[in-house]
Amino acid sequence: MANFAPKLLNDPLKAADELLEGLVEAYNGQCYKVGTRSIVKNDIPDGKVALLVGGGAGHEPIYHAMVGKNMADGAACGDIFAAPAPNIVQEATSAIDRGNGVLYLYGNYAGDVMNFNVGAEMAEAEGADVRTVLIADDVASAPPERKHDRRGIAGLVPIVKLAGAASQSAESLDELAAVAEKACLQTRSVGAAMAPGSIPATGKPTFELEEGMVGLGMGIHGEAGVGEIPMTTADDLTVRMLDLIVKDYADDADVAPLKSGDEIILFINSLGATTMMECLVCMRKAAEYFENKGIEIFDVVMGPYVTCQEMAGLSFSVTRVDEELKQLWSMPCESFCYSKMEGPLKGTSYTRSNNSSEAAKNTVKAKANKQKLLDLSKSNEGLTIAQAQEMALAVADKIIDSEPILSQADRDLGDGDHGLGMARGFTALKKELTGTSFDNLRDLYQTAGNALLTTMGGASGVVFGSLFLAGGKTMHGADCFGSHELSHLLNQSLKDVMGRGGAKPGDKTMIDALAPAAEAAKANIDQPLAVSIKAVAAAAEAGKEDSKDMIATMGRAKTLGEKTLGLPDAGAISVTFILETMDAYING
Repeated sequence: MANFAPKLLNDPLKAADELLEGLVEAYNGQCYKVGTRSIVKNDIPDGKVALLVGGGAGHEPIYHAMVGKNMADGAACGDIFAAPAPNIVQEATSAIDRGNGVLYLYGNYAGDVMNFNVGAEMAEAEGADVRTVLIADDVASAPPERKHDRRGIAGLVPIVKLAGAASQSAESLDELAAVAEKACLQTRSVGAAMAPGSIPATGKPTFELEEGMVGLGMGIHGEAGVGEIPMTTADDLTVRMLDLIVKDYADDADVAPLKSGDEIILFINSLGATTMMECLVCMRKAAEYFENKGIEIFDVVMGPYVTCQEMAGLSFSVTRVDEELKQLWSMPCESFCYSKMEGPLKGTSYTRSNNSSEAAKNTVKAKANKQKLLDLSKSNEGLTIAQAQEMALAVADKIIDSEPILSQADRDLGDGDHGLGMARGFTALKKELTGTSFDNLRDLYQTAGNALLTTMGGASGVVFGSLFLAGGKTMHGADCFGSHELSHLLNQSLKDVMGRGGAKPGDKTMIDALAPAAEAAKANIDQPLAVSIKAVAAAAEAGKEDSKDMIATMGRAKTLGEKTLGLPDAGAISVTFILETMDAYING
C-alpha cells in the first residue's frame, strides 16, 4: 500500500466546496461563485455564445480554474473525482447564458455525460439553447475506429483554450461547436503513471501499481491503458508514448497522418507529483523526436494542469494546428489554470474558416424531456405513505453503513469513490425525509430522488437518483406502495437508467442487478408485496453474483478487461443492498 503525505484539510468531505471558495478568492473579483458549486466570469457580454466547462474536483487546477479572459465563461464543479450534479450544471448554464446559446465542453466520462445531459434538459426547459462537444483524446482508451468512446484527459487544456478564443467572436453555437470539434479531432494524448494519487476522504490510493512498474496509457483516475511495463528511462518512455500518438494519427481514417511540415502544440502535463525537472528532461527528447520527423512545434505548454492529487506520472498531448487554430492559439488568455501572452503569431486577427462546417453536424444537442406523470394500475394493499418513508430511511441507513464495503468494491474495479458518493447522497436523502410529512408517494419519491441527484455527483447520482425519481413518474395517484408500485418503479427506473447511460445487461454495471429485479417484480405484480419484494431481492442478489463472471464494458472499469472477472460491480452491490433492505423492512 502506498504511503501518502498528510493532506492539509479541514473536513475531507467538504474539500471540493472549500477549494472552490478559495479559488473564487484567488480570482480576486474576476469570478464569483454561483449556486451550489459553480464558478462564473463576472463580465460576460450580452449576446456572447457562452462556453461552459466542468468535471470532478481532485484534478486541480482543471476544470474550474479555466474560467477567465478568452477562456471559459463558467465551470460546473463536482466533488472529488465525481461529475457535477445536474442542478450544478443548470445553475452554471443559467448564470452564463447571454441569449445566444451555451456550449458544453467536457471530458467523455459516463458520469459527466449523464449529469450534463440532465442539466441540459433542465436548462432547455427554462429556454436555454445548449450544445455539447465531448473531449475524448486518450488514445490508450479505445482504438481510432471507436475514438468517440475514449475518455478525455489532458488534451482538454489546449482544446478549452482554443474554444475559449473562438467564443469571443463566434456568432452562433454552430460556429463555436465546429471549432471545438475541430480542436478535439486534431488532439491526441497518452499518459503514464509510476505511483497512484489518493482520495482525500479515505486516504487510500486510486489504484494499485506494483513497485518498479509504469502504467503505460493510464488515465487520470488510474484507469488501465496499454499495460504495465518495467520502469525505464525518461527518453525511452517519451518515445514510447509519442509513438502511440503518432501511430494513432496514422491509423485514424478521419485525419491525415502527422507528417513533415505539420505544426503542433505540444503539452507535457504532470499528473501531480512529477517535477518540472522530469518534464523538462522529457521535453528535450520530445523536441528531438519531432525534429527528426520534420514536425514543427508551434508552441509548448508544460506543467501540472491536469492532475490526480499526488499521482506520479505525466502525459503528452499533441494538437495539430492549421492557420485557423494558430490564430486562435495566439490570442492572449488569462485564467487561474492557464494564461499566455500574445503569440507565437503576431499582428494577426482571427478570421472564421469555412472548413469546419462538417464538424458542426457532429455536435450534440440535448433534448428537453418534460416529466410525464403515468397513470398506472394501483395496488389495493401495501405500505402506507408513512411506512414507505420509514422504509426509505432504513435503506439510507443501510447504504451509509455500507460505505466501506462499497468503496472497496469500487476500488477493485474503478477509483474507489462509489461508496463515498452513495453515503453522501443517502445522508442528504435522510435529511430531506426525516421529520417531513408527505401527502402522496409521488412527492416522497421525487424528494428522495432529487436529494440523490443533486448531492452524489458522478454517474451514481444520475443512476440512483433515477431509481427513486421513477417513483415520481409512476406513483401519481397511488394510495399505497404495493406490488404494482414496486414493479412500475423498478421497470421505469431501468428504462430511465439504460436510456441515460447506455448500459445494458451484461456490461457489468448496476443494470445487471436492476434488470433481473425489474423482471421479477413484473412477474410477481399480482402477488402480495411480501412475496414480490422477496423475489425481487433474490433476483438482484443473483444478478449481482452473475456480474462476477462478466467483463466490464462500461464505465471506468472497462479498461481493466479480464481483470474484472471474479469481482461484482459496486453499483450492482448497491442495488442489492437497497432491495434487500426493503425486503427486510416489509417481511421483518
